[in-house]
Amino acid sequence: MNEELERLKRHQTDHLILLVGTNPLPNYVAAQLLVKPGGTVHLLCSDDTEEIAKRLEGKLSQLSLQTQCHPNLNEGHPADIYQKTHALAESLKGTLGLHYTGGTKAMSVHAYRAVKQVEPGTVCSYLDAKALRIVIDGGMKDGRDDTISVGKAVLLSVKGIADLHNVEFADAKDSPLLLQVSRELQADFELSGQWRKWAKENLMTPQDNHKPRPSTELRVVRAPASEFPKICQAFANLGAPTDAIEDWAKATNHFKINSDGLKKFADWLAGGYWLESITLDALLHIKKDCQLDDCGMGYVADESKFEFDVAATRGYQLFAISCTTDASTTICKSKLFEAYARAKQMGGDEARTALVCYYRDPQALLAKFKSENYFAEGSVKVFGVEDLKDLATNLKLWIINN
Repeated sequence: MNEELERLKRHQTDHLILLVGTNPLPNYVAAQLLVKPGGTVHLLCSDDTEEIAKRLEGKLSQLSLQTQCHPNLNEGHPADIYQKTHALAESLKGTLGLHYTGGTKAMSVHAYRAVKQVEPGTVCSYLDAKALRIVIDGGMKDGRDDTISVGKAVLLSVKGIADLHNVEFADAKDSPLLLQVSRELQADFELSGQWRKWAKENLMTPQDNHKPRPSTELRVVRAPASEFPKICQAFANLGAPTDAIEDWAKATNHFKINSDGLKKFADWLAGGYWLESITLDALLHIKKDCQLDDCGMGYVADESKFEFDVAATRGYQLFAISCTTDASTTICKSKLFEAYARAKQMGGDEARTALVCYYRDPQALLAKFKSENYFAEGSVKVFGVEDLKDLATNLKLWIINN
């Protein structure tokens, strides 16, 4: 990587023009790699993307990069794009660069024309999302493009990527929640599913088994230790004095013992949330081998309802994983599509998405998803019931191949 970055220094310029689109991540990466120390980053934006440009400007200033924002570009008017880019390029003294990954296609085409007309030697570049590399147009001595790997040149956490989008994940966890309990719940689910049946009948409302009972009712519920000895023992190992659900909740140290907290705990016990802990545990086992920089679970933004069950980053690349114990085509496809759309929205074309589920034929589900969402080719993966037998290895192969 050091050798690659040394090559990249040959293409750094005094002034770097960035075209601002709806995703600030590619420009955030390019700004750190393509401007000389003491140089200036110029953000060209339309009225629709000015807020994004201002946020990006603030993030880059925190890295001690000099920035200037140039708003009011009419992204739907080729002549306006050309004229304003041309005027900006003419006003700058020193070497000039244009990075055209962001912005619309029209902005890329006409900004490129403008800077090349002002200065034919302008260093033009784009970020290859599939290969995680920067491509310098004609950057080699013989006129060929220079392609430089930058996948680990800029390091971001999952929260760091979210912060670029003004999204805040408040309660994300960097370690599995109740891992031993989760393993016992998984074992029961895969063996008979009796625990979930009991939990839905005793912890959730009769009218709606997706809604917890009132806390006054939950406080008197006790789990039958004779039917579920391993699950009860897992909570005893946490220090729960009895098999009362309220004592279990207190022993976890994760759920507040108030009406809302007790209901959330009941929901956790009755649902398949343990699969998120199983998945994060698998990721942590391969973190070093896959050179992951960040791993976590429970990324939820309340206001926007934005959520990743489990996520990781390698450099600035986002890996988003959705988890469900469901095995139906409808639910699994829905979960996969939601995760894919959110990952692409936040992590751009570099992002990769996976679904961990109990579907019996994950390849068939993936093929159907791709046929209905052809733009997802190469960026999605489904792990089914057989893959869960060695989830860590299967996740490792997926991440390394991507």
